[in-house]
Formats: sequence, C-alpha cells, structure tokens
Amino acid sequence: MAHSQTKKAAAKTRPAKVEVTVDRALARRWKALTAAMAAAKHRESGGFDAYWETVGEILDHDPPLYLAGGCATAREFLAKHVGESERTARRMVRVARVASPNDESRYGVSKLDAALTLLEAQGVELGRGRLPVDFARVHVDVKRDGKARRVTLADATVEEVRAAARVLQRKARKVPPRASPVVRAIGSALAKVPALRAVSVHHAHDTVTVRGIPTGAWKDFVKALRVVVMPKA
Repeated sequence: MAHSQTKKAAAKTRPAKVEVTVDRALARRWKALTAAMAAAKHRESGGFDAYWETVGEILDHDPPLYLAGGCATAREFLAKHVGESERTARRMVRVARVASPNDESRYGVSKLDAALTLLEAQGVELGRGRLPVDFARVHVDVKRDGKARRVTLADATVEEVRAAARVLQRKARKVPPRASPVVRAIGSALAKVPALRAVSVHHAHDTVTVRGIPTGAWKDFVKALRVVVMPKA
C-alpha cells in the first residue's frame, strides 16, 4: 500500500512533458536568417547593415522568429546568438536600417545612434521600416566657449549630439501647466522612466494619443501605465 502511494506521489510531482510545434515555414526562415547572420559577420562591405537588419527581422517578425530557434524571449535569443543586450541590439538595428555603409564609415555607429535619438527628440518618426536619413543635413545645437552654436553632425562630437538630444527630451517631458489632468497624469508617470521621457501625450475629444514610444521600451511603457491614476471625469 505504501509503495503504491509513493508511486502515485512521484507521478504527481513528475514534470509534464511539453511539446512545442514550430511552423515549418518559420523554421526554414529562421535557418535562412541565422545563416545570413553568420555570412554577414565575415563580409567587409555592408556586413554591419546585413547583420543587424537580419537581427531586426528575427526580432520584429510576427510571431518572433527566435521561437523557431528554441528561444523563449528576445533576451535569450540575443544572449545565445548575438552576444548583446536587447538595448544595444535595438540601437544597432536602428542604425543599420537608416544609415548606409558610407554613413557608418564617416560618422561612426555611436554618433549615428546619438543622431537618431536627436531626430526622435525633434519629432521625427523613424519607426521600424527602412527610412534612409540624410545625415549631412542634420545639424546640432552645441555650446562651445560659452557660446551657442549650430554645427553639422560631422563637426559635432558624440557627447555634443547626446547633450543636444537630452535638452530636447527635457523640454518634451515638461508637461504644460494648462495640460488636461489626463495628460498630466500619464505624462508624469512616463517622465519617471528615462526611455519614455520623449514620449508625447495628447488628450482631445475624450481620446488619448501617445506618440514616440521607442520600440525597445514597450514593457517599460506598459509598466508605467499600470501606476497611472486617472482623474475622475
């Protein structure tokens, strides 16, 4: 009797076997893209763009293609196959999608990433699609020797570009005093998260519009909204 009870207890505690069925088309696409990633690593011309655009396709596919590779999350995929954090990977993907190899050679990836943050702070919607940017036309407001100047991206340092973006982001997260209570409530919650400080919130005709959410900050956005206390109507 005791032996029978022991077997029943073991059966109850034994982990259930879970089988995941992966669509064959997704599996083929996953294999093709990971092979493309490997090939891009050894390519000199255009290798950066090809590699990170492929990473972006795997991340942004619906459903995410890394599921076909046995990875449950984007973080797991990036750790196993890319070796970068999600934040860094998203930045690289963004640069690869909008910059040319000539841009990357001329300005460097760090400056291009800072320039894109500046453009977003200025209200330019980059989105997830491939949207070429004319970086030669990007100008940066800097302060040198105590004087305000406006210089080209080529003439600005990476830190100057980042500083210019921070100035605009600080302005954006200052909620106007006459803003509706709804805008103040949501804006105050978003302002507490660095990645969401440039997000704009508008309220009109009983409709709330939120713009400029970074693609890598959706979880932060949802988490921030959970603590928002909406004003009574």
